[in-house]
Amino acid sequence: VAQIAVLGAAVAYVYASLDVLPPHTIALCVPLVYYVVFSYMDHAEYGLGKPWVSFARWRGLHFLIGAHETSSWLKARILYDDESALKACELKGLLPDSEGGARAIFACFPHGVVSFHHGVLMTDTAGFVSKFPTFVTNRCDLVASITLAVPGYRELLMWLGCVDAGKKTAKKVLNSGKHLYVLPGGEAEQLLTEYKKHRVFLNSRKGFVKLAIEHGAALVPVYAFGETDMYHTTEFLMPARKLLMKHLRVAVPLFWGLCGSPVPKRTTLVVVVGAPIAVEKVSSENITREMVETTHLKFLNALKQMFDKHKETCGYPNAVLEVF
Repeated sequence: VAQIAVLGAAVAYVYASLDVLPPHTIALCVPLVYYVVFSYMDHAEYGLGKPWVSFARWRGLHFLIGAHETSSWLKARILYDDESALKACELKGLLPDSEGGARAIFACFPHGVVSFHHGVLMTDTAGFVSKFPTFVTNRCDLVASITLAVPGYRELLMWLGCVDAGKKTAKKVLNSGKHLYVLPGGEAEQLLTEYKKHRVFLNSRKGFVKLAIEHGAALVPVYAFGETDMYHTTEFLMPARKLLMKHLRVAVPLFWGLCGSPVPKRTTLVVVVGAPIAVEKVSSENITREMVETTHLKFLNALKQMFDKHKETCGYPNAVLEVF
């Protein structure tokens, strides 16, 4: 604040002396210029972002994302397929590579319209930070580039550990010793979203698997029951929207929630975090297509098994996982 005030006063004085613009006009413009320069031009989204750990623990976020208290509009809870294996994976992530340390890649499904479950894992709304602190404080989340271009929302995401969803950025994160959270289905899965349907776009998404092999990172399957119960969607103008997605990498879901509004329907969101799948590290030049296919199939089968194992407990006994 002090820097903005001093800079604003100095620039306003200079321009006022030159009779270019009124001082109050310059004073209003300076904070905006300052924000653009120091927020957008540092390119932190292509590195390790600007994580703010205390912000992830702030209870005020519960009102934005949904909390586990019974009074919440969106109730959220986390179910662990193998809690002890996850804790062992977390502890292993604290070790340097020379001592057998390894990272984890959390592959989350489904994308849904908004991906509320992503927020549950970024924060302590359902106790994830309290139970697995370094899985939150020592991690980065890949998000679409366009979301990091929105003023204000950009800061919110980056404070929660989000970075650009590019291959180079993902490698930087893993090379730095941090865990990685991804939504492999991306924009394609977002457009596949249909009310109360369980759809994942995974058959052709193998980049995250190759990353895991290259860095010896464990793969952790994550599925959120209730993510697709929040909004209705329509296929209106779907060909045009798919064309837009193909050329601009932007998904435009057409949706409505409570009473036709953008407010999500009241839902219980149950995020199931699976057991880590160990992946042997192989240098990039020695990774074969067969290795990627084998590991991808192993992950896909683990996701299906986890889904079938927990669907009844989560309130979806007749649910069928559709894989595209």
